[in-house]
Amino acid sequence: MTTAKQTRRLVRDRLGPMSVPGFAFFWSARTVSLIGDYAFRVAFITYIISVTHRSAVALAVANAVLLVPALVFYLFGGVLGDRVASRRRVMIVSDLGRCAVTAAIVACVALHAPVAVVIVCAVTISVGDGFFMPASFAYQAEIVPPDSLTGANSAISLSQQVGLIVGPLLGGLLIGLGGPTVAFGFDSGSFLASALLVVLIPAALSVTQRTGTSDGIGQGDAAAGEAGAGEAGAGEAGAGAGEAGAGSGLAGLLADVRSGLSYVRAQQWLLISCVVGALANAVFAGNLDVTVPLIISPHGMGDARYLGIFYALEGAGAVLGAVILTRVVIHRAGPPMFAMMAVMGVSLALVGVFRQSAGTYLMAVTYGVGLHFFNSLFMTLVQQKVPGSLMSRVSSVLFLGFSGLMPLGTLLMAPLITSFSAATTITVTGTVIGALCLLAALPPSIRVLTVGKAAVS
Repeated sequence: MTTAKQTRRLVRDRLGPMSVPGFAFFWSARTVSLIGDYAFRVAFITYIISVTHRSAVALAVANAVLLVPALVFYLFGGVLGDRVASRRRVMIVSDLGRCAVTAAIVACVALHAPVAVVIVCAVTISVGDGFFMPASFAYQAEIVPPDSLTGANSAISLSQQVGLIVGPLLGGLLIGLGGPTVAFGFDSGSFLASALLVVLIPAALSVTQRTGTSDGIGQGDAAAGEAGAGEAGAGEAGAGAGEAGAGSGLAGLLADVRSGLSYVRAQQWLLISCVVGALANAVFAGNLDVTVPLIISPHGMGDARYLGIFYALEGAGAVLGAVILTRVVIHRAGPPMFAMMAVMGVSLALVGVFRQSAGTYLMAVTYGVGLHFFNSLFMTLVQQKVPGSLMSRVSSVLFLGFSGLMPLGTLLMAPLITSFSAATTITVTGTVIGALCLLAALPPSIRVLTVGKAAVS
């Protein structure tokens, strides 16, 4: 006879992280919001191409300024996420604010406001991203037990790919049916739906899990001590930094920011990941937001469906990556992590070779495979090794590190495209960054990185 305990274990095994209380609502909120985000992305890019008559400079500037506010607010958003009693509440307020601003964009486009007004409103959405992302990353670690983190991270990465598949296709469809206002309006509704789903997560759940998660991660970090002597030194630096940030007011806020920075600097593998990730993401963002649209959708909204298909195939590739990741056992994670980032660079480089042929869409798939592998492995390493008490501020430093050069990378695409061509620009920059990622896999602190047995099951 099957006992109640055995039944619960069977349900857990079948449902994976979805059996964790509250995680299904969390996953659904992220998925709905991401679908709206990617629909917005196609609408925004093709809208800019159309109203500026295919200007590479205008497209680069519009996408670059969109990235800046989130970068500025990531650090303070991370400190806020560690200080507030409820990270869940930060997520809800951020969603509602972004819902209102996106609705304002709908009005601006419908009333034929200057394109600069639309860009300013879009920039405001990025401010909300800066508060939402660090809180969301740490909140996931609150409600998911340590031994379920990899499954949860894979599920979240999968939700990103669901958003990346459905959102661009839906965005292209909505633009074809009713223009950019319909796509922007859908994004506004997705923020509202996300907020309502987060409200459904029991508020008491995060309070119960927060302490337990911190302890669990501490144990995992100790177990990972075999990665090298530098790990213990980094732990001491993180603990000391945590004490330094115990004050209140502006001084305490800045001390908390410094504690996150100190922790990352003290761990060589995190520092290398930040530097290489910053350079790689600068190239990836610039190409995906400027060169790829100009190659695939040169007529803007009239070609929106082609850009939507390319972005959707990135998501399809990531789903393929998720399927592969469930069938392979990865214990030593460092070299595979950076090898897959190199695959992303080479895939973009080949877009410049294939241009508007079928090969370009195949490269979107291989880019997505690499993206899923890197994201799943890196997030698992962070969540297993960083103490829970520092999770939000360290994650905000990492978000900033990986995204810090993206505006510059996006801006630099304009003069490169003007001097050469979109195809040449993406081929050269993708090849260079692919080679850099392969070199990043060589340092000992990267080669010895491991994830626990539970993380790769």
